[in-house]
Amino acid sequence: MTRPFTPPAPAPAPSPNVVFAYMPWATTTRPSLALGILGAICHQEAVPVQTFYANLDMSARIGFEAAGRMANERCLYGLSEHLFACDMFGPEVLSSDTYLSALAELALPDTFKDMAYLHHLRDEAVPAFLDALEARIVAACPTVLGLSSTFNQVMGSLAIAARIKRRMPQVRVIAGGACFDDEMGQEYHRALPGVLDHVFMGEAEPAFREFLRRVKAGRPTTDIPGVTWWDGDRLHLLPGGPLADLADSPAPDYDDFFAERDRVRTGTGRIFNIEFLPFEGSRGCWWGQKNHCVFCGINPDLMGFREKPVDRVVSEMVSLSQRYRVVSLTASDYIVSRKHRRELFGRLAELDLDIECFYEVRADLHKDELAAMQRAGIVKVQPGIESFSTELLRLMKKGTSRIRHVQFLRWAKEYGIHLSYNILNGFPGEQAEWYRDMAAFLPQIRHLQPPLHNVHRVEMHRFSPLFRDRVALGVDDYQLRQDYCFNFPEGLVDPLKVGYFFSFSAGTVLDPEGYVAPLKAVLADWIEAHAGKIAPGFQYQIGPGFTRIVDSRGLEDRYVDLAGLHQDIFLLCDEITTIERLEKDLRPLWPAEVAAGKVAACVDEMVASGLLMREDSSVLMLPVARHTRSTADLRAYVLGDGVAQGVAAE
Repeated sequence: MTRPFTPPAPAPAPSPNVVFAYMPWATTTRPSLALGILGAICHQEAVPVQTFYANLDMSARIGFEAAGRMANERCLYGLSEHLFACDMFGPEVLSSDTYLSALAELALPDTFKDMAYLHHLRDEAVPAFLDALEARIVAACPTVLGLSSTFNQVMGSLAIAARIKRRMPQVRVIAGGACFDDEMGQEYHRALPGVLDHVFMGEAEPAFREFLRRVKAGRPTTDIPGVTWWDGDRLHLLPGGPLADLADSPAPDYDDFFAERDRVRTGTGRIFNIEFLPFEGSRGCWWGQKNHCVFCGINPDLMGFREKPVDRVVSEMVSLSQRYRVVSLTASDYIVSRKHRRELFGRLAELDLDIECFYEVRADLHKDELAAMQRAGIVKVQPGIESFSTELLRLMKKGTSRIRHVQFLRWAKEYGIHLSYNILNGFPGEQAEWYRDMAAFLPQIRHLQPPLHNVHRVEMHRFSPLFRDRVALGVDDYQLRQDYCFNFPEGLVDPLKVGYFFSFSAGTVLDPEGYVAPLKAVLADWIEAHAGKIAPGFQYQIGPGFTRIVDSRGLEDRYVDLAGLHQDIFLLCDEITTIERLEKDLRPLWPAEVAAGKVAACVDEMVASGLLMREDSSVLMLPVARHTRSTADLRAYVLGDGVAQGVAAE
């Protein structure tokens, strides 16, 4: 008797085992916040996960200096990507020798003009690195290989993905990060469907969690919103969206980063210094929601501002510091929350710990907020100062002005807060006289902290208004930045779809040689002056009945004593004010002088002597206090507590 045929039960889906590979050329001084969060999601979903910090291995292989420059110097980004592209497609296919020869003629660091060294990196160091990483990933037997990429990790990620797919075609390769977002990731996937299985767009927490659950259940991983898939013929993508509630994003887990650091140190003797640990208090930009700065490359789809509760931010900061014994933290936030300015900073100060933080801020903070930052250990900020020309700042849609930037620099100097900022040029529609005016003005603030570098030409970044609204802004032509043009065989990808950095031309952009040279000279002098042992100074001290000002900005020191009406006006200009407000404030103390117009005369006199600056109707003192007082304290000193409160109440 023949038994009926019973088909075998389908084999159970293999349990997911995730390996993340964090590729060169990410900096080695901190872990990846993105992979820390995704790793934590794996733990929550009971999925085994390992994160291989391959950037540490590369740094140990070629040396800290070379790897650090590749990671941090934008002029090397194209080269750093090309070295991995050659492993994927072959140097001949990419005309690599021609490319490297052309690069050697550019203004690159001397080390990277040495053709023998470049050939060593391309033909020996990178292949040997990938051989070792490939063997390590294969030995881990992953079912999922995850890759995250910022500006110069794309080709490294694709190179290791291609190798793993050849060895283990059953492994699902997933990718995400800033340079796989939107059109870029879709084009990479369309061109390389045999290398990539899915690309995650934007903020990936919900999509990644759903992906893990489907893999565990043996269900198809197609049709997940915000994640690409290939049907064998064409690419598909259902719209996704940003994470609505940051409560759905776990605190990052950096255990693997420190384990990797110890592994590489044991194997090579290389000791990696950790500059800081990333944490997250908010996403999006509350300013960009209203006015997207012309050059800003934040994806508008992710611009909506969301913030974590202060309790959670404080808890995560303390937990990260305690768990990993690191006292320096950096916020990944595009802009500090207006709520966090006061409540969070106050809470951190109450902890009475020596935790130091870095934040990005707008240069519109009040003086008491800067004081709170300093008490909270926030001693380094990036304030988004890109110019000291109000006209140019308007063109950038910055919503601020020269005098506001000077006020911020003064207060930051008083509170010992270190600033990271740069000066930009090359915007469509800018005027040469704006730069000449800037060059003439800057010696007045030579005592304040200069920008990190001399003037930079603005870059066109994907997602920025300069890219998206280029026609309206007067851009005539744009193309992928030239040093990125030798990463793919001709015709494989559309270079305008995979690019993040672009070069552009516009008839309304002036020839910089005609107007930037004077500004560059002033900036070079300013930067050099603060690199010396004794930086230029311009300080005031309050004495009994007078204020002493010492001006050491120039070759010879200058001493000025102010008393009476001059002193009162000067001290009330700690914060931007107007002649009208000064007259209102001072009328109870100096009624005859106010009626006679002497306030305006004193302001004119102090502007002419360089003690005050004026912009339109606004005035501000230029010296910084030797001993810091709040603006409220200075007003009370001048006006008396009762008068100051009465004026404030009007």
